[in-house]
Amino acid sequence: MHILFVTSEVAGVFKLGGLADVSFSLPFALVREGLTVTVALPFYSAIDVTGARGVGQLAVDFAGKRELVFLFSKPLSPRGGTLLLFRHPRLNDYHTPPIQKTFSFFSKAVSTFYLYGTHLLNTPIDIVHCNDWHTALLPLLVGEQSKLHQKQTLQSRQTKTVITIHNLLYQGVVDETIIDDLNAPRELFHFIGRGRKKKISMLREGLEYADIVTTVSPTYAKEIVSSAHHDALGDILVKRREQLVGIVNGINIDVWNPETDHLIAQTFTAKTVHAVKPILRKALQEAVGLTWDDAPILGFIGRIEPSQKGVELIIEAAETLLSHHSFQLVLLGVGNKTMISKLTALAKASNRRISFINTFDERLAHRIYAGSDILLVPSKFEPCGLTQIVAMRYGTVPVVRNTGGLADTVTDGKTGFIFDQYSAKGLSSGILRALAAWEDKPTWERLVASCMGQDFSWDKSAKRYIELYRRLQKE
Repeated sequence: MHILFVTSEVAGVFKLGGLADVSFSLPFALVREGLTVTVALPFYSAIDVTGARGVGQLAVDFAGKRELVFLFSKPLSPRGGTLLLFRHPRLNDYHTPPIQKTFSFFSKAVSTFYLYGTHLLNTPIDIVHCNDWHTALLPLLVGEQSKLHQKQTLQSRQTKTVITIHNLLYQGVVDETIIDDLNAPRELFHFIGRGRKKKISMLREGLEYADIVTTVSPTYAKEIVSSAHHDALGDILVKRREQLVGIVNGINIDVWNPETDHLIAQTFTAKTVHAVKPILRKALQEAVGLTWDDAPILGFIGRIEPSQKGVELIIEAAETLLSHHSFQLVLLGVGNKTMISKLTALAKASNRRISFINTFDERLAHRIYAGSDILLVPSKFEPCGLTQIVAMRYGTVPVVRNTGGLADTVTDGKTGFIFDQYSAKGLSSGILRALAAWEDKPTWERLVASCMGQDFSWDKSAKRYIELYRRLQKE
């Protein structure tokens, strides 16, 4: 089976967030299971060209012009998989405004390749796997029919497509003029908004046309069917709920491995974690400017924004709890300027009990996972979340809100602490439970052992995807 995995970012090549980790680790896990996988990605100017070889060029019709897109190939990893890069000035920069037009062009280029250029790969493509709004136009462009009307054509029978929703918050809403750019029939699209200029949700088109829709946890799959996203998506998720499958993301257990991690002060195993944690805690305190103290360290790694990650809850809870309880807090991330100012002021007033690092630092992230005792993930919503999974791998106990993938990956009282209410009070209750457990050595050791005993490798999730692919092949 040959999978064309189409994405906007891949870890080790070009990374902005968690999608990049999935776009490397899932294809690699599929390769380990014996599948052939080609990962399609724009050839951004920031990508290292070392090892890339030219394999051909495509004529892509877009915005009334015929554009030449050059194709380059390089190994995804030394152990398998192929990275197929699409080079064109329109694809030089992920952030070029309007970003929706950048990825509309990318989707048109990939669909042109699928229809006319797959002989370059030696083996036919069986499944086109799209990811998020960036690539959601592909099912429509490669000839799929709307899955709500059950009309089969030769193209839709031959083409098998999957789209994965990594975060429904981002939908790729674009002006209707994109239809002319794509040279596609107007009647295929689903318009939103009112007035003279209507708009299109690129993600919705993927949900309308793909054979199967997946998302990154079973609970999130249920939440997005029942939640209010009808502004741009209408009731498509409700209508397609029978084809909506939630599969929990895994993590790259080679990268996130406390036994071999060269980015932390000292490696450790489940047997040595309690002896090594004080060393890791002190190394973290020195790295981020916390005062030396044997109190537990609470960590946070993520986007600094109020709409999803619950940073405002952390600020309010910390202001209340710090005067009555002994702990330290370290936060790492970038994002909303207002929230950054509040965190900076909170850290400055904390007498070195709180440290806020306003950057993205991979090495420091590893040190926080390893050196913290408790990780905070108080998200308003969370499709899957990887931070709580990585934390458990490092013997750091997560405090999470009862939502999405957090609910699917953390067991209350066994591998972490779950709170329900999205409020500082709710978060504080979770923190206090964790601090109480930390004070009780036997209880804490059981929690840490249970966390480190969990299997969050990609192997299990990859097998679920393969089951879906095989089901599609039989249809």
